[in-house]
Amino acid sequence: MTGRSTGDTRPLRLRRVRWRVLASAAEFGVLALLLAADFELGSRLIVDPDSSFIAGALATAFIAIVVAGLALARRVMPIGVAVGSAFAVSFLGSVVSVPVGSPALSLTETAAIIVLTISGIRGCARRGAIIVGAAALAVTLGGVLLRLGFDVTFVLLALLLWGCSVAGGLAGRYMLTKRESAVEAARRAERMELARELHDVVAHQVTGIVVQAQAAIAVAHSDRERVTEALESIETAGAEALSGMRRMVGAMREESDDGSPLTVQYALADIPALVERFNPGLTRTTLTFEEPTDTTPPGIGESAYRVVREALTNVRRHAPEGNTRVSVRSAGGQLLIEIDNDGVNDGTRMPGSRGFGLTGMAERVTALGGTMRAGAVEDDTWSVRVSLPMAAER
Repeated sequence: MTGRSTGDTRPLRLRRVRWRVLASAAEFGVLALLLAADFELGSRLIVDPDSSFIAGALATAFIAIVVAGLALARRVMPIGVAVGSAFAVSFLGSVVSVPVGSPALSLTETAAIIVLTISGIRGCARRGAIIVGAAALAVTLGGVLLRLGFDVTFVLLALLLWGCSVAGGLAGRYMLTKRESAVEAARRAERMELARELHDVVAHQVTGIVVQAQAAIAVAHSDRERVTEALESIETAGAEALSGMRRMVGAMREESDDGSPLTVQYALADIPALVERFNPGLTRTTLTFEEPTDTTPPGIGESAYRVVREALTNVRRHAPEGNTRVSVRSAGGQLLIEIDNDGVNDGTRMPGSRGFGLTGMAERVTALGGTMRAGAVEDDTWSVRVSLPMAAER
């Protein structure tokens, strides 16, 4: 990992709620203004108001309010139900207008139909989106032909509005699909990173446990004090491994919501302690550590720590009795990491064990713009050379 943490998700959720409230308020305001405009236009057309005219105006207002209400309610109810109900009410109003002469078309109803068409095509499944588009065409043309009669201008205007609605829905659908794909790719990458981290933690700690247990068995009858030290190291390593596994498995299950990092964050300054845990007293290990005076770019220090940890894990596994030399220094704008060890047995040659650890290490170094070489130098020696850029990319 590179310092990513879950953080507190409550502010994000609060922002989303606020955004939805503001969007709904804006839609309500626009529809209310259109409804007021409809009433104003209707009042200007009144010449000799009678009971039939008033009834028609009320019917028009009722249809407009119902359809607009369903458009606003689409955020809190299934999108298919909202769209289907609104289209049914609008089309029923168009059918009723043939024998009765009302309701008439209104700006409010037209705007609500456009909004519902865009939302339906964007939010429904592929088959549902096709059905929404076809139903929107029927409702739009039906409203014009049944309420206003056949007029080329009105028909072309209706087709234009329908086409713009469909285009808007398809554009929204494309953006939604693209965002979902990006989120899924990010989740997949995050889980792969967590899997690598889980491998690093388990391999390092469990290998240490095995080595300490073997040492305890070897001196069980001759050196009780070393047995006690080995058991204490086993206990510490086991507790750290269990803690790391719980944290990362919880993150994989998306249960980590307490604001704690998904993985422990390390830095260059943690490398000496890592080497000390690898070989207490440094009896078989030599450490040369020069912490850079310049600011370390994000990810470099942690990656250096994990490179050293993976290399030492391999040393424990393949050359537990050998001598190890660790060097961390900066030169020429590069952070240079060198790990050498001897004592590699022919039966446990490290090249044949190349697996997730070295692969993950190489991927991490390459992603940061660095280089890595790992391989045998002589018959019983192994060397790892890593160079990481100290200058942040611009």
